[in-house]
Amino acid sequence: MKQIQFSQTYDNETAHRQVKQLMMQHKQLHIQMNGEAWISSQGTTGIRYIFNRQSWHWILNYLQTGDYEDFGIFPSDITKTIEDTQTTCLKELIEQKCNIARIPFLRETEAYIRLRGLFRFGKLYFSIKRSDEFIDYLNSKGL
Repeated sequence: MKQIQFSQTYDNETAHRQVKQLMMQHKQLHIQMNGEAWISSQGTTGIRYIFNRQSWHWILNYLQTGDYEDFGIFPSDITKTIEDTQTTCLKELIEQKCNIARIPFLRETEAYIRLRGLFRFGKLYFSIKRSDEFIDYLNSKGL
Protein backbone atom coordinates (compact mmCIF):
# COMPACT_ATOMS: atom_id res chain seq x y z
CA MET A 1 0.00 0.00 0.00
CA LYS A 2 1.34 3.41 -0.95
CA GLN A 3 1.45 6.15 1.69
CA ILE A 4 0.06 9.56 0.77
CA GLN A 5 2.27 12.54 1.65
CA PHE A 6 0.71 15.95 2.16
CA SER A 7 2.81 19.03 1.63
CA GLN A 8 2.98 21.62 4.39
CA THR A 9 2.96 24.60 2.04
CA TYR A 10 -0.25 26.28 1.06
CA ASP A 11 -0.83 27.71 -2.41
CA ASN A 12 -2.32 31.12 -1.64
CA GLU A 13 -1.91 32.16 -5.32
CA THR A 14 -4.59 29.69 -6.43
CA ALA A 15 -6.95 30.88 -3.72
CA HIS A 16 -6.29 34.48 -4.79
CA ARG A 17 -7.20 33.67 -8.40
CA GLN A 18 -10.39 31.91 -7.29
CA VAL A 19 -11.42 34.87 -5.13
CA LYS A 20 -10.67 37.31 -7.96
CA GLN A 21 -12.80 35.18 -10.31
CA LEU A 22 -15.71 35.54 -7.87
CA MET A 23 -15.11 39.28 -7.73
CA MET A 24 -15.09 39.57 -11.51
CA GLN A 25 -18.55 37.95 -11.48
CA HIS A 26 -19.64 40.58 -8.90
CA LYS A 27 -20.58 37.91 -6.38
CA GLN A 28 -21.52 38.69 -2.79
CA LEU A 29 -18.63 37.37 -0.68
CA HIS A 30 -19.18 35.90 2.76
CA ILE A 31 -15.90 35.92 4.66
CA GLN A 32 -15.47 34.06 7.94
CA MET A 33 -12.41 35.42 9.76
CA ASN A 34 -10.51 33.09 12.07
CA GLY A 35 -6.75 33.26 11.67
CA GLU A 36 -7.14 33.08 7.95
CA ALA A 37 -10.19 33.88 5.89
CA TRP A 38 -12.70 31.32 4.63
CA ILE A 39 -14.41 32.89 1.65
CA SER A 40 -17.64 31.59 0.19
CA SER A 41 -20.28 32.82 -2.22
CA GLN A 42 -23.38 31.46 -3.88
CA GLY A 43 -22.26 28.22 -5.53
CA THR A 44 -18.78 28.30 -3.91
CA THR A 45 -17.88 27.16 -0.43
CA GLY A 46 -14.85 27.62 1.76
CA ILE A 47 -11.87 29.02 -0.13
CA ARG A 48 -9.08 29.29 2.41
CA TYR A 49 -7.22 32.58 1.91
CA ILE A 50 -4.35 33.86 4.05
CA PHE A 51 -4.23 37.64 4.38
CA ASN A 52 -1.23 39.87 4.29
CA ARG A 53 -1.63 43.63 4.64
CA GLN A 54 -2.08 44.25 0.89
CA SER A 55 -4.56 41.43 0.30
CA TRP A 56 -6.64 42.54 3.31
CA HIS A 57 -6.99 46.03 1.83
CA TRP A 58 -7.75 44.52 -1.60
CA ILE A 59 -10.62 42.43 -0.15
CA LEU A 60 -11.90 45.37 1.89
CA ASN A 61 -11.85 47.62 -1.18
CA TYR A 62 -13.89 45.06 -3.12
CA LEU A 63 -16.44 44.73 -0.32
CA GLN A 64 -16.91 48.49 -0.21
CA THR A 65 -16.67 49.48 -3.90
CA GLY A 66 -16.83 46.36 -6.07
CA ASP A 67 -13.39 47.11 -7.59
CA TYR A 68 -11.42 43.88 -8.08
CA GLU A 69 -8.16 45.30 -9.48
CA ASP A 70 -5.27 43.51 -7.75
CA PHE A 71 -2.22 45.38 -9.02
CA GLY A 72 0.55 45.24 -6.40
CA ILE A 73 -0.99 42.37 -4.46
CA PHE A 74 1.39 39.48 -3.79
CA PRO A 75 -0.67 36.73 -2.13
CA SER A 76 2.23 34.26 -2.13
CA ASP A 77 4.12 36.53 0.28
CA ILE A 78 2.53 35.05 3.40
CA THR A 79 5.61 35.85 5.51
CA LYS A 80 4.04 39.28 6.10
CA THR A 81 0.76 37.97 7.45
CA ILE A 82 -1.14 40.18 9.85
CA GLU A 83 -0.52 39.33 13.50
CA ASP A 84 -3.77 38.24 15.19
CA THR A 85 -5.64 38.78 11.93
CA GLN A 86 -9.16 38.71 13.30
CA THR A 87 -8.74 41.28 16.07
CA THR A 88 -6.50 43.57 14.02
CA CYS A 89 -8.90 43.64 11.06
CA LEU A 90 -11.96 44.13 13.27
CA LYS A 91 -10.40 47.05 15.14
CA GLU A 92 -9.39 48.65 11.84
CA LEU A 93 -13.00 48.42 10.62
CA ILE A 94 -14.35 49.83 13.88
CA GLU A 95 -11.91 52.77 13.72
CA GLN A 96 -13.01 53.47 10.12
CA LYS A 97 -16.62 53.56 11.38
CA CYS A 98 -17.71 50.70 9.10
CA ASN A 99 -21.08 49.02 9.59
CA ILE A 100 -20.15 46.51 12.33
CA ALA A 101 -22.82 44.92 14.51
CA ARG A 102 -22.68 42.56 17.43
CA ILE A 103 -24.63 39.33 17.06
CA PRO A 104 -26.73 38.86 20.24
CA PHE A 105 -25.81 36.01 22.58
CA LEU A 106 -26.69 34.53 25.94
CA ARG A 107 -24.06 35.80 28.34
CA GLU A 108 -23.83 32.56 30.33
CA THR A 109 -23.25 30.23 27.38
CA GLU A 110 -21.06 32.04 24.84
CA ALA A 111 -17.27 32.04 25.17
CA TYR A 112 -16.91 34.03 21.96
CA ILE A 113 -18.22 37.39 20.84
CA ARG A 114 -19.61 37.24 17.33
CA LEU A 115 -19.67 40.32 15.13
CA ARG A 116 -20.75 40.95 11.57
CA GLY A 117 -19.64 43.60 9.10
CA LEU A 118 -22.09 44.49 6.34
CA PHE A 119 -20.85 45.90 3.04
CA ARG A 120 -22.29 46.49 -0.40
CA PHE A 121 -20.52 43.47 -1.94
CA GLY A 122 -20.44 41.04 0.97
CA LYS A 123 -20.23 40.34 4.67
CA LEU A 124 -17.43 39.72 7.16
CA TYR A 125 -17.99 37.48 10.16
CA PHE A 126 -15.81 37.57 13.27
CA SER A 127 -15.77 35.28 16.30
CA ILE A 128 -13.40 36.55 18.99
CA LYS A 129 -12.73 35.01 22.38
CA ARG A 130 -14.39 36.98 25.15
CA SER A 131 -12.17 38.97 27.46
CA ASP A 132 -12.91 41.89 29.77
CA GLU A 133 -10.56 44.23 27.91
CA PHE A 134 -12.10 43.38 24.52
CA ILE A 135 -15.64 43.88 25.88
CA ASP A 136 -14.53 47.23 27.35
CA TYR A 137 -13.11 48.21 23.96
CA LEU A 138 -16.39 47.34 22.20
CA ASN A 139 -18.43 49.20 24.82
CA SER A 140 -16.23 52.28 24.44
CA LYS A 141 -16.93 52.22 20.69
CA GLY A 142 -20.68 51.79 21.21
CA LEU A 143 -20.95 48.16 20.08
